[in-house]
Amino acid sequence: MTLVLFKRFGFWHYLLLLIPVTTIAHNCHFPAVVTFILASAVLVPLAHFLGEATEVLSEKTGDHFSGIINATFGNAAELVIAIIAIKSGLVDIVKYSLIGSIIGNILLILGLSIFTGSIKFGELKLSPNITGPTVIHLSMAAMCFVVPSVFAREDTLLALNKYSISIAVVLLMVYFVGLFYTMINREKKEASQVIHEAIEATAPHWSMIKSLIVLVSATGGLVYISEILVHQIEPLVESTHIPPAFVGLIILPLVGNVAEHSVAISSAMKNKINLSLAIAAESSTQIALFVSPICVLIAGAFGQNFNLIFNKIELITLGMSIGGTWLVIHDNKSNWWEGFLLLSFYLIIAIAAYFL
Repeated sequence: MTLVLFKRFGFWHYLLLLIPVTTIAHNCHFPAVVTFILASAVLVPLAHFLGEATEVLSEKTGDHFSGIINATFGNAAELVIAIIAIKSGLVDIVKYSLIGSIIGNILLILGLSIFTGSIKFGELKLSPNITGPTVIHLSMAAMCFVVPSVFAREDTLLALNKYSISIAVVLLMVYFVGLFYTMINREKKEASQVIHEAIEATAPHWSMIKSLIVLVSATGGLVYISEILVHQIEPLVESTHIPPAFVGLIILPLVGNVAEHSVAISSAMKNKINLSLAIAAESSTQIALFVSPICVLIAGAFGQNFNLIFNKIELITLGMSIGGTWLVIHDNKSNWWEGFLLLSFYLIIAIAAYFL
């Protein structure tokens, strides 16, 4: 009986046992570092099960609704963390995390995917039908952050917020129109086909009811644990003297995207580097066109001032990261050395964010 139980429950299930431990640590006022690490660890299995439930629902609802479902829950963990952080007044950290998510996708995760995949399989062949849209998506993500910042004047906070809200509405329009276009032209979109085929191959064999139960439970768990995580950020910064920029640019994106990142890396290890590339590109696009404007619109409900105005250092870092990624993928092939270069660039950014 015990052996059967161990077979039925895997690594992700056992990580959920940290939920009561995290609750105790939070209520008993453990050191912020301990509680933050525990909450971060718990978010990983919650995001994993949310992703699995999303995959099942995407598979069962068919092509026309799978895009909407993935749009809603694709970056759910990161969106929940961002909303709670905005509610707590940590606006600057959230803005850093938006930039950090895109940088993490294209430098850390894509770099690690290329590095590990090439070590195992040699030079990797990238599909031009995926590298092309990837460059377009990443360029669009950069413009979403750069254009509002470039044209913003030194004006009143109220004017900047109205400006950002208008931009946010346009970005959401672009995102959902693009989603509609992808759905009606799915047969011509290789990136969407790659992801959809991967969903069909990896989705667990759950019923619709079980998937909905897991979806609701995981989402509730994410909200609860994210509350604990966010409440530890300021005490963590005070006690460890970790710069807020490092927390937002490096730590939070890693915590919010661990489950999705693991899929990209494991895909590369199975010689499916195009899936890794598609995940990195679509996740980055979703951050720029969906998560960012949602943060702007949600902030008003909490009485917080959140705009899409970023400083020059953040924008230059983002632009250089996208440029470096383009240099790696533009010839539709890559190797472990280029993957290592992307990882090195990410490490340089992390060091700069910590010490400067």
